[in-house]
Amino acid sequence: MNYPAYVLGSDEAEIARLQAQAALLAEPTGALLTRAGLREGMRVLDLGTGPGDVAFQLGRIVGPEGSVVGVEKDPVQIGAAEIRLAESRAENIVFRQGDARAFTDGQPFDAVVCRLLLMHLPDAVEVLAHHMGNLRPGGLFVAVDYDQGGSRALPEVALYSRLQEWIRAGFQFAHADPYVGQRLPVMFAQAGYTEVSALGLQMYWSPDDRHVAATYLVGVVRAMKDVIVASGAATEAEIGIDTLEQRLADDLQAANAVSSMPTVVGGWGRRPR
Repeated sequence: MNYPAYVLGSDEAEIARLQAQAALLAEPTGALLTRAGLREGMRVLDLGTGPGDVAFQLGRIVGPEGSVVGVEKDPVQIGAAEIRLAESRAENIVFRQGDARAFTDGQPFDAVVCRLLLMHLPDAVEVLAHHMGNLRPGGLFVAVDYDQGGSRALPEVALYSRLQEWIRAGFQFAHADPYVGQRLPVMFAQAGYTEVSALGLQMYWSPDDRHVAATYLVGVVRAMKDVIVASGAATEAEIGIDTLEQRLADDLQAANAVSSMPTVVGGWGRRPR
C-alpha cells in the first residue's frame, strides 16, 4: 500500500511552526499524559517524534530513572531533534530514525506515546495493534490528537469558518483525518486494548489574543496551501496568504469573538495482561 506523504512538509518553516504549535500544546499534552498514567521511572517510546518536543516533555515526566526513545522517519526532523538534544544535554532521551508503523525494539516499553500522528495514518488501527508488541503486558499506549470539531469562533466569524473548511478539505484530500480525536476510543478498542478511555481539553482565545489565534490558524493554512488548492476548496487568490493573518485578526477583533483551537484529545488503553 502506498501511504500519503506527511501533508505539512518538513522544511525549516514547518519545523518552526511545529515548535510554536508544541508550545501551545505543552500544557494540555502534559495534563493528558499524566492523567493517562505516565509517571517517573517509565521507559517510553515516542512515535513520530518530529523535532522532539513530546520526547523532551516525556523526559521531564519520567525523570532520570526513566528513559525515552523518540522515533522519526523524516531525516530532516530527526536532525533538528538531535541538535536540540545536544543543546539540552538531556541524558534520558535518544532518537532513532524509523517508521512509526513498523518500529520494533528488543526491550519492552512501559508506555508508547504519539501526538498528532494518527490523524495522518489511514491504517491507524493497525499501527495501534502493531505497537502492542512493543509494550510489556499491562503497558500503556497514549495518543494525543485533534478533533477539529472543537475549533470555532463565537460569535461566528465568516473568515474563521472559511479557514476551518479549507483545512478540513485539505486534510481529507490528503487522506488525513482532522476529527480523529473523537474516534480514539473506538480505534483503541478495535486494536485490542483494554481499559480504554479518552479525555478532551479545549483551549480558548479571548479577543485580546486574536493575533495568537490568527498566527496559529494561518500557519496551518500556509503549510497546507498547495494541498488546499489541489482539493478545490479555494484558489490561491481566495486564500490571499500574504494578508490572511491580519485580515483574520481584524475580523476577530471586529466581532469581539472568542475563538478556540481544535479539541486536544487524549485516548489511551492498555495491552492485556
